[in-house]
Amino acid sequence: GSATDPQSVYARHRREKINERLKNLQNLVPNGAKVDIVTMLDEAIHYVKFLQTQVELLKSDEFWMFA
Repeated sequence: GSATDPQSVYARHRREKINERLKNLQNLVPNGAKVDIVTMLDEAIHYVKFLQTQVELLKSDEFWMFA
């Protein structure tokens, strides 16, 4: 296909957006830029779950009883 074919242009734009988002995610995840993409995505999942747990802990009354 031609580089100016609408599907080619769309596909290139989509890949650029995906790569941009992955770079942003790599910057947010601890050590994200030091590992391959699959590992980084796995780390991102674990990190988000960890953060969700921290939020729940901070919302709980038990946490504030001991503070």
